[in-house]
Amino acid sequence: MAPTVFGQHNGEDVLAIEIRSADQSTSATIITLGAAIQDLRVSASEGQRSVILGFDNLEGYVANQKWHHGAIAGRFANRIANGRFTLDGEDYQVEINEPSGHSCHSGKKGFGHKNWKLEKHDGQSVTLRHTSSDGDQGFPGTLEAFVTYSLPSAGVIRIEYRATTDKTTPVNLTNHSYFNVDGTRGSSINDTLQQKLTIDADKYTPVDDGLIPTGELVDVAGTPFDFRSSRPIQLLDESANKPFHYDHNFVLRSPSSPGQLHRAAELVSSKGDLTLECWTDQPGIQIFDGAPLDIKEPGLGGARNGYRTGVCLETQIWPGSLGHEHFPQSVIKPGEEYRHLTEYRFHSA
Repeated sequence: MAPTVFGQHNGEDVLAIEIRSADQSTSATIITLGAAIQDLRVSASEGQRSVILGFDNLEGYVANQKWHHGAIAGRFANRIANGRFTLDGEDYQVEINEPSGHSCHSGKKGFGHKNWKLEKHDGQSVTLRHTSSDGDQGFPGTLEAFVTYSLPSAGVIRIEYRATTDKTTPVNLTNHSYFNVDGTRGSSINDTLQQKLTIDADKYTPVDDGLIPTGELVDVAGTPFDFRSSRPIQLLDESANKPFHYDHNFVLRSPSSPGQLHRAAELVSSKGDLTLECWTDQPGIQIFDGAPLDIKEPGLGGARNGYRTGVCLETQIWPGSLGHEHFPQSVIKPGEEYRHLTEYRFHSA
């Protein structure tokens, strides 16, 4: 289908591009603002089911850009302690946008806030491009970033990331969709607390009060972070007398290797009728349960996108890596290419 104008932002058209799997059972709408997945529809018992949080109009995205609905986070996703890092002996400062004094998703002008350019598209895929100039967000080097969304088969959305630079620079891209496999469209949607989560990780990276990893790798056994077997996301935090809040990185069990996918997580609907599997070539997955969400604008079909109505499965390099040399690193030099591949695979009971 031909791209359509979804709205205007800062004097530029924001385009919407719809893609479909060959058998028409799976469809997605991608918008250029934030290179975001606006809607993802997969086969379920009732027909097609929307499975990510989104908005029917551009205003919802603009008003809630800090929550990165469906968007690409970058140039360096997740947190950088104090917004500072050192590279090749030179110190760099990026924008601090967290009350704790740290940078998250590289500040308020990150990739999730940019209107990407449409590079190419066909019925089953779309490629978007963003050029981040030298010094943009405080990072060195002009970075050419590309993301390709495709629907290679029924129930599968593939996300391929690429980037090149003219100076040595860190880069870490991820997609920030909020998944709810019970459905995300309509006047009443469920929270995700009773949806069952499995994470293929034996360890996680604990954080301090500012959500900055301490540098430790801790066994999940005997902790609230043990999702080695499928269980509901909800777990009582007895100290606060409310559900435990997850905004943490898990150390994936399988070694990362470019282009070699391994399973990272599984999310099963509360009725057991739809399952999402996340496969990636990255070493970590950040689980964010959406507890802080307070969205005034209506979501898809008038849905209430609020407290815990979506959970993010963010595949990426471990957060805090720029401050911990023993963590996996993601720094590219001129002539090198950053690559990242993730698939979200859905199947109904």
